[in-house]
Amino acid sequence: MAARLPVLASAAAAAIALLPASAAHALPPGNDSPAAPAPFSPYTAVNGTPFEQQGIAELAEATPDPRLVRCLGEESFERTAWFSVPASTVATEVTVDASGRTLDPIDLAAFVQPELLAEPPPPPAAPPAAAAQAAVNATVPNACSGLGDGGASSAQEPGNAVSVRVPPNHPVLIQVGRRGVAGLPDDERAVLSLRVGAIATFFPVLGDRAEPLTPVARAKRSTAIRLTDATITAEDPATPPCPSLGTVWRRLIPGNDVPRRISVAGRGAATLAVFTGSSPAQGRALDCVNRDDAGPLEMIVPARKGRTLWIRVGADALTAAPARLQVDEAAGATVVDAGPGGSDPTPGGPGGGLPAACDRPQAERARIAGPRLSGPPVRYNVARVPIVVSLRGARVCEAELRLYGPRGLLYAKTVLPQLKEGKRAVRLGRRRTFARGRYRLELYGLDQRGERVKVRGSVRGRLR
Repeated sequence: MAARLPVLASAAAAAIALLPASAAHALPPGNDSPAAPAPFSPYTAVNGTPFEQQGIAELAEATPDPRLVRCLGEESFERTAWFSVPASTVATEVTVDASGRTLDPIDLAAFVQPELLAEPPPPPAAPPAAAAQAAVNATVPNACSGLGDGGASSAQEPGNAVSVRVPPNHPVLIQVGRRGVAGLPDDERAVLSLRVGAIATFFPVLGDRAEPLTPVARAKRSTAIRLTDATITAEDPATPPCPSLGTVWRRLIPGNDVPRRISVAGRGAATLAVFTGSSPAQGRALDCVNRDDAGPLEMIVPARKGRTLWIRVGADALTAAPARLQVDEAAGATVVDAGPGGSDPTPGGPGGGLPAACDRPQAERARIAGPRLSGPPVRYNVARVPIVVSLRGARVCEAELRLYGPRGLLYAKTVLPQLKEGKRAVRLGRRRTFARGRYRLELYGLDQRGERVKVRGSVRGRLR
């Protein structure tokens, strides 16, 4: 009997070797790290002419990136892969689309790299070197797109895109990620499409970079800002709620602690953001606003004597009309809805994103109800989940609606500047695939003290 043990062990080893690869734990993809990004491959169009390039991200076994800013929230970029866009000798507009076969969100981020500078020819005995490059920028993203950016979360179809306009000789790293618990490999796979458009006539803009030489904005004086050919470079931190293809910077050094009203006029200005500190680093944004109408974009920001404020004006059009920047002291002043030309996607910020009717919120007086949730789960597996609600008693300011389901998990969520009284359909960004079970919709808002409270009542139901 003992003599048969080696034979049995050999047979067992042979059986294990014949198991399919999926039975064992797969290794992360080769481009799991920003140090080893994958290139995009040419993709031939129907007419046989290569127009776009494609990349396939296998994210089922991918891992998160430590010490990296998750620009779309702590739940984003849980499993990531990396791709590279080579530098071009001319300025370019880089756009990457991502899609998958499910509606689960895909996260995208672009990291603009430092400029590549050609080295002098090496001596004959030295190995050839193509270029000298500063440290790789793979920590703080310069543009983000996905659930929570105010754009992709509102899409009717799965997929989203990230776009940046970069100066000549700047490579770009693209990070693609998934959220939550990993599913089947086919469901986790993301297909990326790269488009690079050359900008033939390019002249660098004054203040295109946030650096010690960035022009200073003068107080109580209107300043013209040229926006044509604005680009994004490595020092420009991403602000997902207020994206722009290119940005122009001005510095403001306050002489006192009086808050400042910052106003930018001109349709060419697509966004306005203000940062504080020695540099406009990630997490130092005081507020940002988006273009909605023809009037000026405005915000009021706190100021500290001698502490630099970095003013960033964003532009989307390549030949955007010039903007005019105005900075004034604003002791006791208010700005509602980011000024007559804008909207504030970050309610509660200094930019005054809440409507005037929310100066005295009263969520504690409100009550929510609505028709029972019912039907098959597949009906709710859409990008924006529609739910009918009825609100009475008071409007709810900074309204946050959360839809919980089986095992108490969050299945959908949205945040609105306000939810008015009456009956209406609201649409929530889906967070996970719906399944059979009990669900409840909860509403949160601001009370008279400005604290977030839960509104009485809920919308409940069971999906079968």
